[in-house]
Amino acid sequence: MSSLPRYDKPVLLVLNPGSSSIKWSTHNVSALEYAGATVPVAIGQAGVGQSAAQTYPGAPPWLTDVLTNHDVRAVIIRVVHGGSEYLKPLPINDDNFRQLQTLIPLAPLHNKAAIELIEQLRNTRFSIPVFAVFDSEFFSDLPVLSQTYGLSVALTEKYRLRRYGFHGFAHESMVKHWEAVKPKAEHYTLVTAQLGSGCSMAAIRDGKPVDTTMGFTPNEGLLMRTRSGDIDPGLLTWLQWQEGWTPEDTDRVLNCESGWRGLSGGIDNMADLFASEQQEHQLAFDFFRYRFQKTLGAYFAILGGLDGVVLSGGIAENNIDICRRLLSGLSHLGIALKDPLARSPLPLLLSSPASPVQCWVVVADEAAAMLRSVQHHLSFENEFHSLAD
Repeated sequence: MSSLPRYDKPVLLVLNPGSSSIKWSTHNVSALEYAGATVPVAIGQAGVGQSAAQTYPGAPPWLTDVLTNHDVRAVIIRVVHGGSEYLKPLPINDDNFRQLQTLIPLAPLHNKAAIELIEQLRNTRFSIPVFAVFDSEFFSDLPVLSQTYGLSVALTEKYRLRRYGFHGFAHESMVKHWEAVKPKAEHYTLVTAQLGSGCSMAAIRDGKPVDTTMGFTPNEGLLMRTRSGDIDPGLLTWLQWQEGWTPEDTDRVLNCESGWRGLSGGIDNMADLFASEQQEHQLAFDFFRYRFQKTLGAYFAILGGLDGVVLSGGIAENNIDICRRLLSGLSHLGIALKDPLARSPLPLLLSSPASPVQCWVVVADEAAAMLRSVQHHLSFENEFHSLAD
C-alpha cells in the first residue's frame, strides 16, 4: 500500500542521487517560473542499491510510488560529472544517454547511481521527459589558473583535462543564503563548505567561484568518508608497483577504502569519530579538521581576506559541535565564535556579532538550485510551457 498521498496538480520530480542515498522532491510546475523559490509538494529519501537497475528493471518501489501518485510532467536529475561536453541542462535522448554511460568512471560513486536512475525512468510505463543537470555547472567558468593541472599541453588538449569542481548546486545554494542575509553587499569574499560523505570547499568572490577543492574527479581535495582527497601522485605509482594494483584496484582503494573510514580503521559516521576517545579515531578527525583549516587559510590568501564562511551538508547540519571545532582557533583569520547556545534551528549564525568573518551553518537547497539551472538555461516557453497543460 502506498504511503504517499495523491497529488493531482502537475509537478516536476527532482532526483538528487548521492554516493549513499537518493533525495527526491516534487515541485509544482510553476516553480520554474520563480527559479525554484517554492516549497516542495513532497520530499523523501531512498537508498542507493548496488545493482538497482537489475533488481528493478522498470523502477524501484519508491520511484513507482511517486510516479503513480503524483502527476509528474518531467524529471530533473542531478548528474555529478558530465565531462567536458555536458555542463548545462540536457534533455535525455538515446544518443546522449549512451554518451553519459561512458562517463561513469569519472565519478563512479555518483554517476553510476544517476545513470541507473535514468535507465529506470526510461524503462517505466510512464512516458516522462528526463532532464539531466550537472553538478559541475557552477564551476564551469573557473579562472584558468584554477582549472589547470601541471601536465603537458599535449595531454591536456588530447583529453580536455581540467579541474571541473563538484557539489555545485550545494555551493550555489550557500551563496544564495549569504546574499539573502547580506542583500546590500555588492562585493564580498566567501568560503563555502559542503561536508557530507563527500566533502568540498569553494572560494567565492562576488557570487562567482574562483577556486574549489574537487578537480577532474570528486576525489581531489579534502578528506572524505571513503575518498582519500589530496595524495602524492608519486606515492600512488609507488604503491601500484609494490602492490601490483591495476587501475581498477587503484580506483577502488582511493574511492572506497580510504578517507576517514580507512584512516580510523572502519568508522563511517563523522559524529562517532568526533565523539570517540580512541587515538586512531582522534587522528582521523584531527586530520579532517587540519585539511579543512589548511584549505580555509589558502582561500583567505587568494581572496585577499574573508567576509564569511558558510557550512552545509549532513555533517554540518547535524552536528553544530563539529562545526564549532572546525572553525575554532582561527582568530588570525578574523573568525570569532560566540558562546555555544542551546540547539537552534538552521540557518544558524556561529560567529559573534563583532567577528570580522561571519560564519553560518545552513541547509543547502540543492533542489531549488537544480530548478534554477533548468529555468536559466532552457526556455520555459519552449521546453516546459506544455507541461502544465
